[in-house]
Amino acid sequence: MYSDVKVVNKDVKVKLYPDDDIKQHIHQNIGNARFVRNKLLKEYQDTFALFKQYSYHKLQCNQRTFNTMLRILKKEYSFLYESESSSLQQEYRDLIKSFKSFFKEISGYPKYKSKRNLKQRFRIQNNNNIKINNNTIV
Repeated sequence: MYSDVKVVNKDVKVKLYPDDDIKQHIHQNIGNARFVRNKLLKEYQDTFALFKQYSYHKLQCNQRTFNTMLRILKKEYSFLYESESSSLQQEYRDLIKSFKSFFKEISGYPKYKSKRNLKQRFRIQNNNNIKINNNTIV
């Protein structure tokens, strides 16, 4: 019965014309997503260096590890609670993908996100917080 179920991932690209309040919220989400990715990458590098120092070369790059690191970051930096939690979780999922493709020698080492990059973005899950009705976001 369950063999007929298909999971469909759907992307929606939207051009926004926000007011000043929404602009500030969007920039907050973008900045927090960049901050989380860069902090998680740095923490993983530091932890891996510490493991390597004691001749232990296996540090798991999985969702559980990064989820724990994200929880620690949220306790340390309270402003992370102001952004969409799914966008922060998406950052560590992307980081895990980057590390996996690096370890399989498909791509290079994961890079830090830069504020100077022309394409600033963040991703959210469809969790019914954002809805599109008649070409407006509710």
